[in-house]
Amino acid sequence: MTDEVLEAEPKESSEFHRLTIAEELVLLMLKDDLGFVAAPTSDWRMWCGFAGAVILDLSFRNRIDADLDHLHVLDAAPIGDAILDPALEIISYEPIPRTTQYWVEYFAPNADVFIEFVLQRLVNMGILVHDTGGYWQLSNKVLRTGQYVGPGLEQQEEVKARIRRALFDEEIPDPHDVTLIGLLLVCDGFRSMLDADEFEMAQERIQLLASMDLFGQAIRSAVGDSDPASSQPTRPKRLPVPQIKLSSYLKSKSLRKKDLVRFISEMHEEYGPVFRLGLSGKGSVVLAGADMNQWVARRGRLYLRTRDYLEDFQTAWGTARSIASMDGADHFRMRKIYRAGTARAAVEDRLDDLFRIGRERIGMWQDGKALPVEMECQRFTGCQIAQLTTSIDPPISVLDGLLKYEFRALKIHVMHVLPKFMLKTPRMKRYLSDVIEVYRQIHESHTSEERAGKPRDFVDDLLTLHKSDPQFLPETDLEFAFLATLIAGHYLGSQMSFALYEMLKHPDFHEKIIAEADALFEGGDPTKDEVTMDRIDFTHRFLMEVMRLHPVIPVHNRKAMNEFEVDDYLVPARSNVLVAFTATQYLDEHFENADQFDPDRFGPEREEHRKRGAFYPFGLGTHTCLGSRFTELILVANLLLVAHHCDLEIVPKDYQLKLSPLPKFSPDKRFKFRVKSLRKPLPTVA
Repeated sequence: MTDEVLEAEPKESSEFHRLTIAEELVLLMLKDDLGFVAAPTSDWRMWCGFAGAVILDLSFRNRIDADLDHLHVLDAAPIGDAILDPALEIISYEPIPRTTQYWVEYFAPNADVFIEFVLQRLVNMGILVHDTGGYWQLSNKVLRTGQYVGPGLEQQEEVKARIRRALFDEEIPDPHDVTLIGLLLVCDGFRSMLDADEFEMAQERIQLLASMDLFGQAIRSAVGDSDPASSQPTRPKRLPVPQIKLSSYLKSKSLRKKDLVRFISEMHEEYGPVFRLGLSGKGSVVLAGADMNQWVARRGRLYLRTRDYLEDFQTAWGTARSIASMDGADHFRMRKIYRAGTARAAVEDRLDDLFRIGRERIGMWQDGKALPVEMECQRFTGCQIAQLTTSIDPPISVLDGLLKYEFRALKIHVMHVLPKFMLKTPRMKRYLSDVIEVYRQIHESHTSEERAGKPRDFVDDLLTLHKSDPQFLPETDLEFAFLATLIAGHYLGSQMSFALYEMLKHPDFHEKIIAEADALFEGGDPTKDEVTMDRIDFTHRFLMEVMRLHPVIPVHNRKAMNEFEVDDYLVPARSNVLVAFTATQYLDEHFENADQFDPDRFGPEREEHRKRGAFYPFGLGTHTCLGSRFTELILVANLLLVAHHCDLEIVPKDYQLKLSPLPKFSPDKRFKFRVKSLRKPLPTVA
């Protein structure tokens, strides 16, 4: 079953239904500590198990049956299920009678697509919750009640509890659960679900229960006999990763403009989805294009890790690891801790503070001087995020020092464009002392006495984790974790500076943003209930287009921890890999007239960003930005606030955007602005 086949949601029905075998197999195989479906077996066996689940579901619905030789269709009428109906249709159209093993092997290669679809459907039912990084876990409602309850869904006990009771309480399971036990046996899932002693104790019982279902035995036999080598079409010989030719570098206008991501997009069109960036067989393997984006989103966690390129950078801050360098279960655990403090609600609940801090910064723009856009935007967002997430209000000089130390460390330890001694100059040592001052302020403001009666913030959540598990988050890593949101704020400031450029370069769009801003602030500062999508519609679409054309972080740097084959190319273990997830954003095949700035492409009539694999403004895979909705709301609120109060002009008036590519993408230092006048007066602070 392909992506295209699995487009539609199940048809609504007035009847209450039980979760399918396939859905409950996903729930059984979902590892609580990893947040995704996995088993201690080969991918192929697991995929065959899920293909078998679809076939067994069709059998339970009396659509198919099987004898020793062939699988037969009893009734080709649609069921009303977006997974089972396409499978039934494919089986029905096959003119030659096929064995059960044939159909297991037919559906297995696309089982990862099917699993992803089932996971999303379980999210829609309220049974699972989904993290943007591709992590899933049971919803609080299921965890609290131990029941699956949802619209049109028959109330039933959580599947792991039922299966455990069947194994250890001698309870006879119903045929549905007998089938699940057999499939879980095929996938070797019991080794994940049970500890070693439990597994040894339950083995005889597992075999007994699994033998009770004859059709299930046929599926298990088909899975057990399946061979991925014989079931797949003959694959072409694995190809060496193509190397970009010197001539491609020399003729590229994008590269001369320091626009690496456009250059990568051009190379993707010239060389395909996999190529090597660098000369003489060295450098990084680049993965680019919609298919590669989808592959990384689904499979990247098995082959790519983040730790390597960040090790020296983290050492410069005195820390051993951070959420950015963690993978697997540790990264998932940290994302859970970060979630509340970087959620949209963390901004919504403090909109009054967001606007107050923004106006304080605007108040410092009124002297008629030409101001460097990126620096002012970084100060703007830096002050807001410092107070919203860490509850401190450090001086601008301290935030500036933190920023400069961070950028120097990135250029030395990540980009490798400066020598290491340049982080030990007197000026950098002074900036590091500013960082230590931030640590001190955060600690002093988060004692029990200081936090009494105040709303929890991001730092409170980190301190709770540290106290409960000081080995997982020791003091040596805690302080750098405090700075995670402040560092992210610098990137947010760069994105805001791109937004100001495009707003001032497009007077018609500027007028639309002003109209939304004036309407939103007409009766005073809006509350979270008043900041609805229909009231910020154009500004939100405008910012999505800014993020499409001006990604601040255009690639992910990864290390291949395992050899992998993708699109017939072999990427060796230990290869440096650049995941160019934004390369698709410059291609006409995904975005009409891609070079044109056009917010309407995100409107309901076009929705170009919804094309599969085309638009990932906050990254993709397990390290997708946790604070995407937090970031979006701050950007929208800030742009509306500035448009409401300020009549701005670009300095110089004829400035055309030029990029500064290191250590992140931003407008160059020549881009400045001036406040000509205030459109709306700033409120007087009592």
